[in-house]
Amino acid sequence: MSHTDTLLALSHPLVALLIAALLGGAWRFMGRPAHLLYFIGAFASYATALILQITLWPANLTVNIAATGVLYGAGAFLFAGGIAQLERQRLPSWPSALILAAMLAVRLWSIRDPAWSGLRIGALYTAVTLLFLLALWRIRHLARGTALERLLFGFLLLGILSLLPRVLLTMNAKTLDYGYDGGMYWVLTQLSFYLFSVGAAVLLVLLTAFRTIAHFSLVSERDALTGLRNRNSLLDFLARSRGTAERYGLVILDADHFKQINDHYGHPVGDAVLQAMAGVLAQHVRKMDALGRIGGEEFMLVLPGATLEETEQAAVRLQAALAQHDFSSIVPGLRCTASFGIGSFEGDVPFEASYAHVDRLLALAKRQGRNRIGKDATQPAEAVVTQAMPPLTAFTREDSFSTMNQ
Repeated sequence: MSHTDTLLALSHPLVALLIAALLGGAWRFMGRPAHLLYFIGAFASYATALILQITLWPANLTVNIAATGVLYGAGAFLFAGGIAQLERQRLPSWPSALILAAMLAVRLWSIRDPAWSGLRIGALYTAVTLLFLLALWRIRHLARGTALERLLFGFLLLGILSLLPRVLLTMNAKTLDYGYDGGMYWVLTQLSFYLFSVGAAVLLVLLTAFRTIAHFSLVSERDALTGLRNRNSLLDFLARSRGTAERYGLVILDADHFKQINDHYGHPVGDAVLQAMAGVLAQHVRKMDALGRIGGEEFMLVLPGATLEETEQAAVRLQAALAQHDFSSIVPGLRCTASFGIGSFEGDVPFEASYAHVDRLLALAKRQGRNRIGKDATQPAEAVVTQAMPPLTAFTREDSFSTMNQ
C-alpha cells in the first residue's frame, strides 16, 4: 500500500478520534454524564485498533490480530455499555464476557489458515451485534419514550440490523486479507462507520443536552432539601393558575417549635424532620395543587379554584396527617405539628396581598397556642372535616413539642 493510500486510510480512525474529542467536550460542559465516558472510550479504542491494523504495527501478524481483537472488543463493549448506561443500566456480565471471549478465540484460531479471514471478521461483527442487542434490550423502554428517545432507539436498532448481512457475507468470504487493501470491504466499512457513528453521536449529544437542560430546569424549581417546589416555582404556578381559575386558595403552614428541635438535637435532625414533613404533606395534596417549601420551616400550598371551605378542608387534612405521623425514626418519641394560615381569594388579588393576609392569620394561630388553623374571622368559623379524619379540635390543645420536655 502506497504512502498516499495509507494516509487516506488513516482518515477513518482520525475521524473516530475527532468524535471522541467532541464527545469529551460535551461531557465536560453537560455535567459530566457517565454514559459519554463510555462512548469516548469506545471511539478511542476503535480508532487505535484501526491504526494498528492499517499500519500493521506491530509487524508480527499474530500479535497484531490479538491486539486489534482486544481493542475492537473493548470498543464494542464500551459502546454497548454506554447505550445501557444512558438509562443507568449495565450490560449483563457473563453473557458479555462469553461473547468477547468467543470472538477473540475465533479471531486467533483463524490465523492458522488465511482462507478463514472471513471467519475472523464475521466473528467480530457477530460479537458487536450481540453486545449491541443486549444493550438495546436494557433500554427497550425508550421505544415508547419521547420523540428524540424513540429516534435514537430506532437509529441504533437499524444500525445493528445492518450488521447482520455483513456477518453472513464475511463468513463466506475466503480472500479477505488482513490490513487495509482499499477494496470494497474497507469502503463499505468506512461508509457505514461514518453514517452510524456520526449519526449516533449527534443523537446521543442531543439527547444528553435535552436531559441536562431538563435536569437543571427541574433543579431550579425544586427545594434542595425536601424536593418540593421552591418559592419561585410556586409563584410561577400561581401566575399560570390565576389565568384559568376565577379564584385560588392559599395555605401557609409553619412547623411548631422548630427552633427548639434545632437547638436541642442539632440541624441534621431538623433537616430530617423537614424532609419527613415534606413527605407527609406531599401524600395529602391533590394532583392539581402545588406544594412547596418557601423558607426555613415554612411550607405553602396553592389550590387553584378553591373556595375558603375547600382550602380549610385541605388544611385540616394536612394538620391531621402531621399530628398522626410518627417521627420516632428520627428521634424516639418526637411529635411534630404545624400552625396554619389559610385564605381564598379572587383571581385578580395579587399574591403579595394574599400572602400578607394569610401570613397574619398564621401568626395569629401561633399566638393562640399553635397547632391551629387561622382564617379570616368574617368567614364561617366551623371546621370542615374530611371523611376518616379526626376533628380539628382534637389537635388544638396539644403542644407539638411536649415530648422534648418529658
